[in-house]
Amino acid sequence: CVYLESDAGWRFDRFDLVDVQQVQEQVTLVLRGRGTWNPRIQDGDAMGDSRFVAPKLSVPFITIHWHFTPITQRIEENEYDGLEMTLEVQSPGAPVNWLLENSTWELGGHAQGCVLIQQDVSCIDLEQRVEADSAFSTIEAFFSKGPNAWGGSFPMDMLPRAAGAAICDFQTREDYAMCLFTEDPGLSRTRLEKFADENVIHHMERPFFPLTEHAIAPTRTLLVYRQDQKLQQHQWRNLWLDCFTHVRSRMLAIYDFELEVPKPCVHAHLWDDDLKARGSAWSEPLKQILPDLTKAGFKQVFTHGVWESVTSDSKRRSEDGNICCPYAFRFAEQFGGAEGMKRLCENAQDNDIEIFQWYGFQFARFSEIWQEHPEWLLREQHGEPWDGQYGILWCGRMRSPFAQMLEEQIIKTKHEAGVHSMFIDSYQNLGITCVDWQAPDKAPQAREIWQLQSRLQKRGFSFRCEVVTIFGVSQVGMYGFAQDNFRRRLWDDTVRDDSFFAHLDCPPGFHSQNDPYTPGRINPEVYFKLAAHRAIPVMEANPWKNKFPGDQAHEDYARVNRLYNSALPSMHRLRVTSGGHYVLWLDTENRPAVIWAFNDATIASSMIWINLGDQTHATTHEGHVHVKAGNVYRVTKASAD
Repeated sequence: CVYLESDAGWRFDRFDLVDVQQVQEQVTLVLRGRGTWNPRIQDGDAMGDSRFVAPKLSVPFITIHWHFTPITQRIEENEYDGLEMTLEVQSPGAPVNWLLENSTWELGGHAQGCVLIQQDVSCIDLEQRVEADSAFSTIEAFFSKGPNAWGGSFPMDMLPRAAGAAICDFQTREDYAMCLFTEDPGLSRTRLEKFADENVIHHMERPFFPLTEHAIAPTRTLLVYRQDQKLQQHQWRNLWLDCFTHVRSRMLAIYDFELEVPKPCVHAHLWDDDLKARGSAWSEPLKQILPDLTKAGFKQVFTHGVWESVTSDSKRRSEDGNICCPYAFRFAEQFGGAEGMKRLCENAQDNDIEIFQWYGFQFARFSEIWQEHPEWLLREQHGEPWDGQYGILWCGRMRSPFAQMLEEQIIKTKHEAGVHSMFIDSYQNLGITCVDWQAPDKAPQAREIWQLQSRLQKRGFSFRCEVVTIFGVSQVGMYGFAQDNFRRRLWDDTVRDDSFFAHLDCPPGFHSQNDPYTPGRINPEVYFKLAAHRAIPVMEANPWKNKFPGDQAHEDYARVNRLYNSALPSMHRLRVTSGGHYVLWLDTENRPAVIWAFNDATIASSMIWINLGDQTHATTHEGHVHVKAGNVYRVTKASAD
């Protein structure tokens, strides 16, 4: 079903089918609905309540043209049949800026036996197996357990596509696999939900667009693949990998944005009090360990942001904000200024390391920007500054001159200091999700952000974003451990399901009271497995307290980094295998290129494979190659030719 609301005071939730039209293969359902009074609208008043609209005597009608076009698409070697579906809404006298589509989502008409795969930031399993009495939701959720539990928090009911929510919904059952996606979703918030007393899965999609009386929602594509026999787990996982990378390439192409893949990275930064105490000399210990980080195979270092901010302002106290509350993207002289950052970046470049700095689409509420240009301030439905409930920083309107000012400041930091790697904080809740509710067109701004990233990428910038996204590398706390009181997902569940494949190009982050990189957690063997799926996670360095990534086991982690860096240029298409003893990467020509071995295994192959660790040839016998656990093998150029 389809649901719409207009701030003219009407809602539309019941429709009659008045016509069926066909032009060649495209079929269009024509639906007509009569408005129902909707007294409480989206805008709010100064009391925090919804604004109230009186009903007019003339009731508006709405017409929907729902276009369905049958398609056949090939993704890699497999052919899919499906539909392209577009909702076109005409609502004279009742302009709308969003719609909600609600359906159920299950192969065969019932949920039992389905398997869902979602690369997202929700709390369901990455590979969610569904029973008739299962209960789950992709609502954004943080929860905790134990005697000190503070309860659950549900910040966002419907996560935005490519900024928290999966870019495609995938489901498999028996001999079928199904994929649903929108090639250019803009801001489209979505949710899957399963109730224990229902044998169906609810699917909701809410695209936003500028206010209009003639809305055309982004086209959605539904693809179905059928195999001639029941799909095995490694087969449906490979189908998901192909669908995911196919959808990703189509979405990125729209914005002319090049795929960025994870590289070995460390966090090495100071929080407010320590940064203030060290002042302009804060980066000296970091410079000293850069050669050691290079030897350990690390390619990126995140140092947070040393901007003019609440932290550099002696008039401000801790309750006024923190290092995440800049006044502008100008390097604070107290912390070395642009010259100090330039020296750090040059030192890092000499060691083949990128320095990542903190950026965002928001500034501290005390920033002069808001005094000079109050018209740039993004506001929520009730008129208050958009602050994501933080209370200490405010967002700017990315469809106003604020965006140009922001872009110019970012580019200037590159010219002045050589910074060209951005960690974008609150990418989801203070960026992609934002709607300019107080503007005449009530428009979303997701597309403007992706266009900005594309322009910056062409200037040499790269990105890590604080959410699950394809526009850069994801860097967000997705997991906690059993002993921790705060998490989205439980890491043990991913280990139980061996669902590392679903982290392709999406390194997991961890909320933990203790170091995650210890035995029983993300030990070198697990780190190896994540690297094998191109999901190598961020480690931590603290040169101010003589902490090196991995501590006593640092050389074991470093070995994985070096193997990863060596193999990465040949890792293009991931194939998981029956039994899960190893993964195989194909090259750009779909030829076997790299093997990451988790267990000893014998593999049918007549190629010559070299162990990237000791540069010896793998043992071969009668058309088979023998690989050893914990090693990475690459096909030699001679055998590839």
